[in-house]
This record gives sequence, C-alpha cells and structure tokens, in this order.
Amino acid sequence: MNPNHEKPHLSYSAISTYLTCPLKYKFHYIDQLPPAFTSSSLAFGSAIHEAVGAFLQSHLEGDLLRYDQILDVYVQAWKGFTDNPIRYFNGDNESSLFDKAHSLLRVFYASFDPSTEVLGVEEFFEVDLDGVPPLIGYIDLIEQSPDGTIWLADLKTASEKPTGPSASSNLQLTAYSLGAASLGFDPEHLGLRLDVLVKTKSPEFLRLETSRTGLERERFVKMVTQVWNGIESGVCFPKEDWYCAQCPYRAPCSEW
Repeated sequence: MNPNHEKPHLSYSAISTYLTCPLKYKFHYIDQLPPAFTSSSLAFGSAIHEAVGAFLQSHLEGDLLRYDQILDVYVQAWKGFTDNPIRYFNGDNESSLFDKAHSLLRVFYASFDPSTEVLGVEEFFEVDLDGVPPLIGYIDLIEQSPDGTIWLADLKTASEKPTGPSASSNLQLTAYSLGAASLGFDPEHLGLRLDVLVKTKSPEFLRLETSRTGLERERFVKMVTQVWNGIESGVCFPKEDWYCAQCPYRAPCSEW
C-alpha cells in the first residue's frame, strides 16, 4: 500500500471518469455524492479481479491457491458490496453471474503457466508530472515469461470478444508504461498486455500483446494535463452515451 495515497493526486480511474463524462466526475470526486446503486457489471468485474489477484499473489508467495479457494475469494468479494444495492442489467442476477464467474475463473485457472514468474501484483506506482498532481496507479500484474520478457498486464472482463486495437488504444496500459520507470523498469524494454476474461457462452481468456513508444507516453501526459486543466477550471458537463443507462448518477444528472 502507498502511505501517501491521501495527498493530492490523479488516478487513472479519475482521468477515465472525466473522459467518459465530466459531470459524473464532478458528482463522484468533487461533490462526493453517494451513487444510487452499484451496477452488477462493476461488482462482477471487481469480484473477478479480486479472485484473480488473490491467485496471482499466492503464486508470488509460493503457496498456490486451489480453484475452490479462488472461487471463495470471488464470493466474499461479491458479498462485500453492501454500501449500495446492486442493480442488474441485461437479464443477469446473482445466480447467473456466479455461474459466469465459475466458468471464467475455471478458464483462467486452466490457462495459467506455472513456469511464469510473478514479480508483482497490484504494484503501486507514482509519477511526478509538471504542473499537475502526481499520477498514481496500481499495475494489476508484473510477470516474467520463461524467455525473460517482462510483462505489465491489465486484467479486464468483457461481454464481447475484443480485438487487437483494444490493447493498442488502452489508456491504462499507457499509464502502466509511464509508471514502469518509477518502479525501476525500462519502459522501452517491456511488454504490455491486455488480459481479458470474456463472459460469452463459451468463455475465453485472451492475452492481447502491445507496446508503447516514448511519443505515445508524451501524448498521454499532454492529455492528462488537459484533463487537469479542465477539472481546475470547473469544466464539467454531461456527456450522453450508451453508458448512461447504467449510470448511478442519472437522477442528479437530470436535475443539472
């Protein structure tokens, strides 16, 4: 854990929220309004993330969890969503999502290569930026493959099978690449990967490989700077899109 987490900072989550909808950013980060509910997709993704992270951490510590123990982590993480009611979408319910979790975690467990060395799980980084608060984040996974390549991976769940461009345009991986130097890695000699558990009828675990150049990292910093300028200037407005249907701030948005 980072002892300086409470000092002024920017996180990828905050940046992503602002890019998705500046008004949602205001409600959540500035006004600190409690969300009306937790979407089932958010709860599901977070619980899967907890379960996979626990397994990877157990590999790092040399005491590998069994599959049933991984599933128990998912169940406990799901039960932890007590602050707000969970709202279900797309015909899902708690039982159907448990079945999907069971299938996805089984696929992940079967695909894991024990010869891969786990170097870090939820590894904290902090990057100082000129004129804006530092960028902080947690890298889901740092691992070294048998050929010596070091990979930084971002774990996601998805309802549809992603394509290669999903990895090349993933801003969180760009943030990882930027943060790698603060952890002592050379970002020019790292592999980046989007690890996706796809919750389709036949679940899959996909690893989409990509990389970032120095120019791409510079462009990301410029974007972060402009996001911060917008926040500091109070530029917050609704950005209507498909995600509005599952937004827990629809009521205050309609009154804005």
